[in-house]
Amino acid sequence: MLTILVKLLKALNSEQSPSQLAIAVSLAVVLGFTPILSLHNLLIIFFALWFRVNLSLLLVSYPLFVFIGFLLSSIFDSIGLQILQMPALQSVWESFFNTLFGRWSNFYYAGVIGSFTIGVIVAIILFPLVRFSVLAYREKWLQRFNQLKVMRMLKASKFWQLYAES
Repeated sequence: MLTILVKLLKALNSEQSPSQLAIAVSLAVVLGFTPILSLHNLLIIFFALWFRVNLSLLLVSYPLFVFIGFLLSSIFDSIGLQILQMPALQSVWESFFNTLFGRWSNFYYAGVIGSFTIGVIVAIILFPLVRFSVLAYREKWLQRFNQLKVMRMLKASKFWQLYAES
């Protein structure tokens, strides 16, 4: 538990831009909502490595979104079924699933396409919110937290040594 908190604090206090941190959380949403063994998740991991997003924040926020995705899986399934059965998209799905990428994508499963769609929508909504929150934390809250007596006591504890070492 302490190591998770340490990773979160390190990410918030790092020199990385707020956009990189927000992208990490947004990618964690899509990874967490969708089944892990999907082709798009492999592409998301490559994207995260290529653009150097904060991997520790991605790995810390991923389990939270896996849990939320588990709770919402029946909703994802029903939304995915509606997407797959839309008459206007039938020809699109037929041509897509006849390609090699379409067959490997697992988008023909209602739960996968539903969770991916909702994950992308939530990621788009979360990106500016997380970015704004990181900016607000760094500008307003960081100095206030460092001035608290609790933080001064914490800096003298084993927790802070763990934070400083990692």
